[in-house]
Amino acid sequence: MKQEWIYRTEPNEDVVDALSTSLGFGTLESKILVMRGIDNYQKAREFFKPNLSDIHNPFLMADMQKAVERIATAIENGEKIMVYGDYDVDGTTAVALMYLYLSKLVEKKFLDYYIPDRNSEGYGISEEGIEFARDQGYALIIALDCGIKALDKVEYAKSFGIDFIICDHHLPGEEIPKAVAVLDPKRADCRYPFKELSGCGVGFKLCQGLNTIYKIPETELHELTDLLAISIAADIVSMTGENRVLAKMGLKTLRKTRNIGLRLLIPEEKLATYEISNIVFEIAPKINAAGRISHGKAAVELMVSDNLKNANTIAKNIVDLNDSRRELDLISTTDALQQVIDTAQDDKTATIVYGPNWNKGVIGIVASRLTESYYKPTVVFTDGNNGELVASARSVSDFDVHHALELCSDLFTKFGGHPAAAGLSMEKANLEAFKIKFEQAVAQTIEPYQKQPSILIDSKVEVEDLDKDFFNFHRKLGPFGPHNQKPVLTLSGRKIQGLAKQMGKDGNHIKFYLHNPLNNRNIECVGFKLGHFSSEFNSKSFDIAFTAEENHWKGNVTYYLSIKDVKFNEN
Repeated sequence: MKQEWIYRTEPNEDVVDALSTSLGFGTLESKILVMRGIDNYQKAREFFKPNLSDIHNPFLMADMQKAVERIATAIENGEKIMVYGDYDVDGTTAVALMYLYLSKLVEKKFLDYYIPDRNSEGYGISEEGIEFARDQGYALIIALDCGIKALDKVEYAKSFGIDFIICDHHLPGEEIPKAVAVLDPKRADCRYPFKELSGCGVGFKLCQGLNTIYKIPETELHELTDLLAISIAADIVSMTGENRVLAKMGLKTLRKTRNIGLRLLIPEEKLATYEISNIVFEIAPKINAAGRISHGKAAVELMVSDNLKNANTIAKNIVDLNDSRRELDLISTTDALQQVIDTAQDDKTATIVYGPNWNKGVIGIVASRLTESYYKPTVVFTDGNNGELVASARSVSDFDVHHALELCSDLFTKFGGHPAAAGLSMEKANLEAFKIKFEQAVAQTIEPYQKQPSILIDSKVEVEDLDKDFFNFHRKLGPFGPHNQKPVLTLSGRKIQGLAKQMGKDGNHIKFYLHNPLNNRNIECVGFKLGHFSSEFNSKSFDIAFTAEENHWKGNVTYYLSIKDVKFNEN
């Protein structure tokens, strides 16, 4: 779909000039910083050189003292502890991190982990998981990346004498579960300064709290941040504040990781230069594939393994599962796109589809694909258990799909998520009523600008601006993520140097060069899924919106522009 180009408001020139003078950066670089709220030397220092002193005291989080004391009691009394987590990347990394930390404090016969089966148990805390803990004699369950709405499950566990500690980051309901401790920075009564931790991040804060008692070496605690960086990247949480500190630390750890399982998922030649984008597109889908297609426990087994032979077997299986996931994704997405056409949803403000045979593990991916194609809040249903439907929802722009679903929540048996993505369960008989109610909820709450895909642009530039100093500066802006995205820049009225070349199996992509007269060099430009515009690139002048990218190969670094959108000019 055609994107609207929206330029950020130009910052105050005096502020930009003052920052440029104090930092020694050029005007473009200083302008980019000011538009990110970094408008003085002190803020710039904190941004470019985040350190551990920027991490908040874990005891600022509500119930942290209670959680630490209960775990300490369990350790001292030899009680069995079960670490419980969701089957996605955030959940499995959180479980692996907590298990690896606790295994430094207790014998493994007193410790185990549990990941619910997506198909038979569904998302969150399950009765089956609680009954497993009961049958195995566990007295304490530490739930990670789930549980904030599990009021009845916590009570069910209490009936067997099992205590719960919940570490979650999802939005709470009106009532908080009556667990021993509920750690969630989004609790209304929680004064923790940073609200956007991942589920694994909340688990890491609990480890920090425990470490005030057990004092394992800080280096050993920080070794676990490789898992934390993966969760931050994969769960697409805000890349600001404490997350930025933890992500930078975690990336540094990941590039030298001693975690056998993670090393098997990352090509050795890429390890030293791994970035957030590599995690999102390479590691995360593999870890997710275990929970989507088979069982998420395999991902945890891989990340906590200390046996190379065993880890190799698990890693190979996970890679094979990811290949299967891709095939299911393609088949289901094709079916869903056809269903949108067949059901004539053009006049709707939301997209809703249902495929009884779609794999529950890929409906979230299908929802994302439909959102990309039609740019509407999207809900994808498939059959669950016991006659229920399960669904994944995805949003557009900054539209709060969680709120829209909340307006329909009387139809659901289970529901939770974020403003950008959510999941639910529902009786099949309610599907038609949901279609009407959700369409009304979206139509009444969506703003006109949220219906049109747009691209937010930092600045217009000239090719001459894209020199070595700029790329060095750009590298220091990372790690990138929500609220700290890569700068999007534009070049206008350009013509290519030479000819544009189509790339890829079907010529779907394109590559060409622009000439920089300042240093008499060419800069490479790559347009993914823009191969069909090759004749226009070769014959017309154009404006492009792009991000700056790095390519690492055999120890060498080259730079290129990744085209996000193009407008051709009539010559």
